[in-house]
Amino acid sequence: MPELPEVETIAQQIRDRYIGRRIIDIDTKPIAIFQNTTAGEFKKELKGKRLNAIKRYGKFLCWEVEGIYPVFHLGMSGIFISDKSQSKFPQHIHISIKFGPHLYLYFQDVRKFSKIYLYYAAPDFSQLGIDPTQENFTLINFKKLLNLKSIMIKAFLMDQKIIAGIGNIYANEILYDANIHPVRPANTIDGKEATRLYRSIKKIIQLAIERFGTSYSAYRTIGGETGRNQNFLKVYQKEGSICTECGTKIEKLWINNRSTFYCRKCQIK
Repeated sequence: MPELPEVETIAQQIRDRYIGRRIIDIDTKPIAIFQNTTAGEFKKELKGKRLNAIKRYGKFLCWEVEGIYPVFHLGMSGIFISDKSQSKFPQHIHISIKFGPHLYLYFQDVRKFSKIYLYYAAPDFSQLGIDPTQENFTLINFKKLLNLKSIMIKAFLMDQKIIAGIGNIYANEILYDANIHPVRPANTIDGKEATRLYRSIKKIIQLAIERFGTSYSAYRTIGGETGRNQNFLKVYQKEGSICTECGTKIEKLWINNRSTFYCRKCQIK
């Protein structure tokens, strides 16, 4: 599933190429990914309007199109691509947007778990937790959140109502970088550990953004390229590999039905 760094990469690339452009035409397929709107309404409301802004909160991508706000959640396999020939599954292109004679943007979702919303006022995303790239994600606020929760720290990091944007890949990598075992209760993390964990969140997320995200399955940039961050992962999907820090084998366990990878020597309970 695309996580914060992948969605941020897509947001930046759409901004660079499409901001200020008018939607000349748009084609949509009537499928279940449209939530509080229909394919027909989506087309009707956006056609002829100018794309003014792109924002991201957590894993959500929000456009501003002359007072209309389409919001995209990419689910497991949703991607934007700028060239239809880049698609291996053109039958799963559900939205085609024409910005100019030779300027298009396509939305594809093979598994159809993405969600698309349409709002007539800017959404505030108040149902989500704090975004780790926002100014209010401070060490003080992070420590307060930790103290309130007794759930396992990996589940804490992945709970979108607590922190918005971190999924399974980055939760694994963050905990390894911070030397914290994934089953530790969040409210047992002491002050020094909390500081280390906070810094690891900021570090791992920022590095992944700089590397255009992690491509393990469907995720691609709008140019059709893979991200580069998968080349730098230390523990995710590395069961049986050697820890680069201590030489111990990376192990796997399951937390809330999600695969979890860790080093038992570096990440002590």
